[in-house]
Amino acid sequence: MKKLFFFFLSILLFQEAGFSQPVYDDNYVENPNYIQGNKFLQSSQYSSAINEFKKAIRTNPNDVSALIALSNAYNMRAVYYNNTAKSTENAISDTKSALFFSKYYSNSSASSPQSIAAMQKNLSTLESATGSPVSSESRYNTAKTYRTKGEFAAAAYDYYQLLNDPKYVFEANSALGDIYKIFNRPDMSVNFYKTAQKYNPDNSDIHLKLARVYEQINDFSSALNEYGFAINNSSEREDILNSLERIWQKKVDENPKDAEVHANLGVVFQKQKRYSEALAEYQKAESLNPSNVNTKLNIATLFQEQKRYNDALNIYNQILKTQPNNVSVLIYKAECLKALNKNDDAVSTFKAALNLDPKNTNAKAELFELLKDTMPAEQVLDFLYKNVQNSPMNADSYYEFAYELHKNGKIDDAITYYLQTIKLDNKKIDAYINLSQAYRQKQNYNDAYAIIKKAQTIAPDNELVKKQLDIVAKEYDTNNYNLASNMFQSGDYEKAIEEYKKINPPTADSLIGIAAAYQSLKNNTQAITYYKKAMELDSKNSDLPYYIASIYSNDGDIQNAKTYIDMALAKNPSNKPAKELAEYIKAKQAEALISQASKLYDEKKYTEALQIYNQILKDMPSNASIYYYRAMAYDAVNNYKAAIADYKSTLKYAPDMVIAYYSIAVDYDALENYQAAKENYKKYLETVSEDNDYTRYAKSRIDEIK
Repeated sequence: MKKLFFFFLSILLFQEAGFSQPVYDDNYVENPNYIQGNKFLQSSQYSSAINEFKKAIRTNPNDVSALIALSNAYNMRAVYYNNTAKSTENAISDTKSALFFSKYYSNSSASSPQSIAAMQKNLSTLESATGSPVSSESRYNTAKTYRTKGEFAAAAYDYYQLLNDPKYVFEANSALGDIYKIFNRPDMSVNFYKTAQKYNPDNSDIHLKLARVYEQINDFSSALNEYGFAINNSSEREDILNSLERIWQKKVDENPKDAEVHANLGVVFQKQKRYSEALAEYQKAESLNPSNVNTKLNIATLFQEQKRYNDALNIYNQILKTQPNNVSVLIYKAECLKALNKNDDAVSTFKAALNLDPKNTNAKAELFELLKDTMPAEQVLDFLYKNVQNSPMNADSYYEFAYELHKNGKIDDAITYYLQTIKLDNKKIDAYINLSQAYRQKQNYNDAYAIIKKAQTIAPDNELVKKQLDIVAKEYDTNNYNLASNMFQSGDYEKAIEEYKKINPPTADSLIGIAAAYQSLKNNTQAITYYKKAMELDSKNSDLPYYIASIYSNDGDIQNAKTYIDMALAKNPSNKPAKELAEYIKAKQAEALISQASKLYDEKKYTEALQIYNQILKDMPSNASIYYYRAMAYDAVNNYKAAIADYKSTLKYAPDMVIAYYSIAVDYDALENYQAAKENYKKYLETVSEDNDYTRYAKSRIDEIK
């Protein structure tokens, strides 16, 4: 059926603060998502329409009518955001998305040049309205934000604008490759990943991404090339091996009599340590092409990896009969002999390999390791020193000598030769690590830290460097911390602050030290500032908000004190000093409230006073005095029953406040419950010995009640 294209008037005109409303045609093609999208669009359900049109082009990326409709839907929602919702940022995002689908999504534009020009003008006007200049850096950051939020079309538009910027060209191409893959356009992904690869050919992630897209489009040869690079440089080894397995398995299915294909599948199985399956594939390859030496070599290395050294040796010897000068096979054979503790045979075999290839570093290293185990330490050092003399420009020779010196406790000499190693090869990371360790052993923490920091700049992702840096940094900081601590203990607080600030990056302990020093100097503002900085690094430490609360409390700022003491107890409800301070703060707050309530009581504003007493008792439900004050307020409004209950609570929490018995008795009198009144007058008299107005009245009432 001939398609009926969606008509889109993309020339949107501004009317003061907003767009003019675009029009649309309700013609549609048979794609059900396209049909549903049009229905949503006609009822102004823009977001739902966008989702349906996206599904349509994901199903058929070449559906131009759906592409135009999608761009139109984004434009119409941009109009809504700008004119009705007054959200310029959302309008900008949607206009960018519309431009992406109109201008960039396909190899050719989906809209007319006039429509695209109008959208560009709209976008320019919107961006100008924000008042922020659109620089490459801001565009890049905006693109990343869009991508994080899942607004891939808007992100893609911004990445397109960065393709000619040398600073962002790699990131832009890589990101566009990712986005086109999300949009089910692997054909476009390949182009962008390949371009990104030109700018950073050693980036293993790009090789891996490209390999996966090649596999997706069934270009297996290209995929294998990219996986081959990635497997040696990527941490996703298992993933890559699974992909290689899929590819070679397909090739086996397509060419079951191809020996090389079976051998390659065997190599993948071997790397996955699926040894029996690897051997089966090697044997198939050998049966198809018995003369292929590489297959025999694969089987031998498989046996060697499984520690079946004698089986491996049998095959290596077979190969050497026809290829006696095969250096690799000689080295493999020597390694098997070494593993079987046939050291003399191993030495002679390594030497045979070196006679054929005197510069073979693997054979030299293996031979030395073998000999080293049988040589006295001084003889090993002498041997290595001669190597240094014979190879004055060989960094490896210096490193091996330095390492042995280090191992034998000759630290100063080891440092000298590590430094020479680095001078010859400034990327020799092991030399940096060991040199840092040697400085540590000399307790030279400054140089130990400096050298490992330099290593970090060369190999920021090296795990051993990270580990060493972590150790040295702690020791370096500990050294500075101890010095600062000594200054603090001696009362030289300003010098202590100076030393604590040398610890970089700052630690929670160093910041606490600075805060404590400022606190000792009575500079509470700075003390609080640094305690808060320490909290950012040690968010679980309940002592830090406690320290801050203590300062606020001492300064009389009870409200802030309560905020931080609550924070301290939320982190650790068992913090004893914090609990004690919390009680003190409660008491101080209660004092202020009691004073306020007393004033209201004196002013005969009993209802307001009662409200405050209620508030206090929520936080201090065991405070006898507050119950007594509230009882008095209840008495003032003739609520004798409530007053009696509070007087009883007073006695519950403070039995020595015996005046409460007298007050209870008076209230029972008022309620004409004379027997209860009499009992409480008696209780009062039993606990009070002196003669006063209260005791005399209590006695008279008891007599009267008789």
